[in-house]
Amino acid sequence: MLRGSPEHTREAALGSVAGLDPSRVLWVGEPDEQDRIPALPPGRVTTMLGRSFDAVVLDGHPGIDADALGAAHGLVWGGGLFVLRRAAPGTVPPRASQARLAAFPHDPDEVGARFEAWVERALARAELAAPGTRPAPVSAVVGTDEQAAVVERLARIWGGPGPSRVALLADRGRGKSSALGLALAAGQGEATSAALRVAVTAASPEAVAEVLRFARGDGGPPASPPRFVPLGELVFGDERFDLVIVDEAAQLPVPMLRRLVERHAQAHVAMATTTHGYEGTGRGFVLRLLQWLERGPVPVRRLGLRQPIRWDEGDPLERLVFDALLLDAEPAQLPADEPIRDDELVAARVDRDALLHDEPTLRALFGLLVHAHYRTTPGDLHRLLDAPNLAVHVLRWRGAVVAATVVAREGGLPPARCDAMRRGAERIRAHALADALVSHLGHAEAGELMMIRSVRIATHPALRRRGLARRLVEHLHREHRPDLFGTMFGVTPELLAFRRSLGYALVRLSASRGARSGEPSAMMLRPVSPRARALVDRLRAELARDLPTQLQLLRADEQTLLDPALVHALGEGLFAPAPMSADERRALVESYALGPRTFESAAVAVIAFVEDQRARLGALPDPERALVEGRVRAGRGWSRVAREAGLGVPAAMRGLRRAIRRLLEDG
Repeated sequence: MLRGSPEHTREAALGSVAGLDPSRVLWVGEPDEQDRIPALPPGRVTTMLGRSFDAVVLDGHPGIDADALGAAHGLVWGGGLFVLRRAAPGTVPPRASQARLAAFPHDPDEVGARFEAWVERALARAELAAPGTRPAPVSAVVGTDEQAAVVERLARIWGGPGPSRVALLADRGRGKSSALGLALAAGQGEATSAALRVAVTAASPEAVAEVLRFARGDGGPPASPPRFVPLGELVFGDERFDLVIVDEAAQLPVPMLRRLVERHAQAHVAMATTTHGYEGTGRGFVLRLLQWLERGPVPVRRLGLRQPIRWDEGDPLERLVFDALLLDAEPAQLPADEPIRDDELVAARVDRDALLHDEPTLRALFGLLVHAHYRTTPGDLHRLLDAPNLAVHVLRWRGAVVAATVVAREGGLPPARCDAMRRGAERIRAHALADALVSHLGHAEAGELMMIRSVRIATHPALRRRGLARRLVEHLHREHRPDLFGTMFGVTPELLAFRRSLGYALVRLSASRGARSGEPSAMMLRPVSPRARALVDRLRAELARDLPTQLQLLRADEQTLLDPALVHALGEGLFAPAPMSADERRALVESYALGPRTFESAAVAVIAFVEDQRARLGALPDPERALVEGRVRAGRGWSRVAREAGLGVPAAMRGLRRAIRRLLEDG
């Protein structure tokens, strides 16, 4: 820990890493003109995952970047040095740091400083090296007996007859990826495993580098070497494999993983994931995927690794970061088999100043959110404590937090700003409902409404399906008085039914699926004021008109899976659409061609417009004509039409908008 001015801590940090190979030192922070040291911006730390350094220097002067701290600490080998540069205790973080959480109408001065205070308390408890300490990283990393046992068991399973299902769960630094590769290498000499067709998949090719490196072993490549195969090819392609390995499975969409298992029903399938870490948690993966697997016909073997490999057990840096970022937060321990009476449940808004000094409640609250949501990160802890537009409500039973929700106050935007958003001249941060309603759906007046958006909601894993979430949402409806309540989420039939039972109406289906949930994103609104009710009526009419075409386009996207039960649930309660007038159609086409609307939100109008203009399509440049023919007229998926036009998907999206603009200008 180095404290003082930025100049002082920089010089002290340079002294601490003097003599090291500069390529073995990672500096993390926003570079400035006077800084002679190349620094990696905090938001790009994840690009270094899979690498290790003798020293990492993190600039904490602008305030702690929670996600950068959570990722960067794991980049240091045991014996290495992690340097945190900080101002003197009690120094107020710069306004630039606070601005990240300042959402309109709040300014940086209204952002809390609770997270910084929480981190300072963790630092005060930490085991810190003396200033001037030099790194002495280990020269080699040796596997543990625990890892060797897991490797031997995996090799034995994969060397036997299939199918099999294995889940390997562990914290970071425990050697999950290397264990998978070593197990592959161990079976290379066996006739049964040498003939296996092996696919390794993850969120990116880089994410499986460790597995493939260890799989090569000392004896050269096997007869049928393992290779990276994108998840989409495993799910939709024709090739079949005998062994499929998924690394960091919690980073992939659950519906796609389910389909992978179904498509390779007779194969060995192994999935590994991190249980605690900066990138979220594997515990949601356990709840959503492993429970589904365990209901299937093939027994699931759960394997774990507890002992670190890249650093010592009880490592002080890991302990500090877990403490500061609540990476190991868990829901409250509840008495077994105790009945819950309604009169024992108490719903209340959380005083965040008091929460800072109530560690058991903060841990239980954050633990609930981590368990319920795939992508709960350390940055969410910062927002939960300090963002001025957020409020936290909990449901307690005998003092224990058994349900929690985080809500955001949105909307209330000036008319001029709403109009600029509708035209695409401006975007707004931290107003997800208003941004979607104005920028994507073209209803400028919607941004003026006061809104309460449900950001997260979670119930205790031991008490699900007991009505606790309903009780908490009903409490929110009593406590807040906006024009409308809203929520956006990866849509499932169950969540649709839950929100509908509370008075919410489906008004939008997103063109893209959630990166973690794998389902299309839905927006549901519960109107309160007359203006909001009129808005919801208009949106429902538009959805009735657009939904069939949107579903066809979603089906055309080879990466999107649509459950028939979900398709049925989406259309529930929609009336027959009214015909679109010529003026309405023209306005929609213009809002897409000249503004920020997505093609999918205006597809019905664009398709009709293009059919009227089909005689003029030949005048378009070849790539643009191919995009119009493929996406608009034939309804093919974005990835296919982009490939046929020789473009990437983002470029294809821009090209189609440009083509429609040409047709408007010439028409």
